[in-house]
Amino acid sequence: MIKYTFASLGKLESVGLRVGGAGLGNILIPWATALVYAKKHKLLRIQTTWRTIKLGTFIRKERDKRMYLDLFTREEGVSGIRKFFLLNFSNQVKIFSSIANLFESFKDQHTFVRDELLQIVNPYHMKKVESFDSNSIALHIRMGDFLISKDETLLRNGAWNYRIPLRWYISLIKRIRLITDLPVYIFSDGSDEDLADILKLDNCKRAYFGSAISDMIALSRSRLLIASGSTFSMWASFLGQTPTIWFPGQMRQALILNSNIFEGEIDYDEELPLNVKKVFNND
Repeated sequence: MIKYTFASLGKLESVGLRVGGAGLGNILIPWATALVYAKKHKLLRIQTTWRTIKLGTFIRKERDKRMYLDLFTREEGVSGIRKFFLLNFSNQVKIFSSIANLFESFKDQHTFVRDELLQIVNPYHMKKVESFDSNSIALHIRMGDFLISKDETLLRNGAWNYRIPLRWYISLIKRIRLITDLPVYIFSDGSDEDLADILKLDNCKRAYFGSAISDMIALSRSRLLIASGSTFSMWASFLGQTPTIWFPGQMRQALILNSNIFEGEIDYDEELPLNVKKVFNND
């Protein structure tokens, strides 16, 4: 008989420190899936093993090493020796590790998932976000371990883990500038050199709040999110129920519950839809 749920994020995690695993956007999916399943079936939860050891982020010299040593605190659930025993010697645990269905199993539980997540975020990282000017436009530009492709057909056909062309972001900023002069904040793991063409645009500047979770929350609070093709951007859109623009082929699921809020794909030079323009009506 199943009595517990556990979100499995890597290897050897029953000892409290795992090896490897995906980035924050991906690992939050099994966490949320397990969370909502436990609520629905009135099961106990086993504490998630967030902390991890990774080498790839050091080799690539990424700013965020994605070890998640202090992102989360105060999570409820079974821990310690009992956790070790249940994960290694019990058949009473339902384990969640897949991201295949993305947000499907919990997207209608937005308020519950958001509140549970914000409750376990280390207050230090929450405080960092307080300085973010949410009256702004936020761009998430994923580079790092994402592949470069000269053929946009891959992206347009929904290929994962490819960089979105910078010229697409620039084309959107130029169209938005015809409507508003709100500041544009760039959230990215790329270097200033990588982002030079976009940083030289008027009122465009980088933003970084010290951790992946701080940046995700900041992105979720912007007036408009221009997304990368990543689960990190999906989480920002979902948490904030924020108007979100995706590159063609990169919007994998509808995440916003209010049909009056824009979420969709916009191509180069395509006219901005009315419900995007309405975001700036009060400027």
